[in-house]
Amino acid sequence: MERITVILRRNVLRTGKGDSGFLQLFISKRLLQGAAAALVGIFLPIYIYTATDNQFWVVGGFYAVASLCYALLLPLAMHLTNKIGFSRTLVLGGVFSIAQYALLYYAQQELIWYFLPAILLVFILFRLFHWVPFHVDFTLFTKEGERGRDVSLTFATIAFMGVVGPILAGFIIANSSYEVLFGVVTVLLVVSTISYSFVPETDAFFEWRWYETFTHLFSKKFRGLTTGAFANGAEIAVTMVAWPIFLFELLDGNVLEIGALSTVIVGVTIALQFFVGRHLDKAKGNSIKTLQYGSVFYAIGWLLKIFVLSTVQVFLVGLYHNVTRIFTKTPFTALLYDMSGDQSRYVDEMTVIREMADHLGRVISLVLIIGLTFVLPINYSFVIAVAASLALNLIHQLQT
Repeated sequence: MERITVILRRNVLRTGKGDSGFLQLFISKRLLQGAAAALVGIFLPIYIYTATDNQFWVVGGFYAVASLCYALLLPLAMHLTNKIGFSRTLVLGGVFSIAQYALLYYAQQELIWYFLPAILLVFILFRLFHWVPFHVDFTLFTKEGERGRDVSLTFATIAFMGVVGPILAGFIIANSSYEVLFGVVTVLLVVSTISYSFVPETDAFFEWRWYETFTHLFSKKFRGLTTGAFANGAEIAVTMVAWPIFLFELLDGNVLEIGALSTVIVGVTIALQFFVGRHLDKAKGNSIKTLQYGSVFYAIGWLLKIFVLSTVQVFLVGLYHNVTRIFTKTPFTALLYDMSGDQSRYVDEMTVIREMADHLGRVISLVLIIGLTFVLPINYSFVIAVAASLALNLIHQLQT
């Protein structure tokens, strides 16, 4: 098993602007911005849900509109990114992330309806100027044969943040307020945004026009990539939006307990994470085989979550699901980066269509969830995640 210190040392010892970029990107994104995301991730949908009188359609609609606007506007935003520079655009995205949580800090719950449109706008702008530059930089700053371990390092860091973040956030909310939590997150994002200015610039340049991008998005050539990304987005929507609301309802709004339960035993998962990353790098076919088996067990985890009725069951099923997630999302993400990296100068174009497909998947998933919640309890929406988890395999099965 390659330890975290070995992976970091390998990246520290790289020389040159491009070779050192991974470490600088890792510090900005996974350590600083990752800490902010770990604090607020599970609680932002809960906050919008409670502030709007427990109306799920508002929460689902917020995220659905954000993803739809992101998918439609992304090719246009990329031309501005060309002028600014991909790495420098990360700073601009950081400014919008600061604005989002600053607005949330000043938005009293009774005034949320007035602030929600502005929060939605800066949320969309953050996505437009953050995710593609980040993914392109990550692809260009990593190498085939090492990418599985680098992906594992980022996922293990997310897992580690997931130990401290949710329970700390739950403690802050329970003993103070959401406003204090948003204030802490804003400070972290300011530091993260400053650190992005040290990420080396790349030579990426987005060449496709708006209509040309949509032509490639629905083309046969990229159907494996786009279908897999669409399925991934559909599953993410359930994880990001439906699952936190389900926990909130199941635990009667006990935010401290929600945070504690989200802090699942992570020592085992971190160890497994690095084992999987090293395993994927040994041979190209390992990613596909691991994804095939992992996605089945991961789908079973979503199926089990439908029937969760108690805190103990949440913990046990959550632990199982965290472990199986490693064997699903690590190979899937490594395959995505490998497929983008194989495109040479079109790495940014590939990243754009994959992001668009991912967020269109979220839109469809969220619309279905909203419809289901009008007639059934929210846990039945997990069926969507079951189907999406199995469909992740289409990323390689439909590849031409």
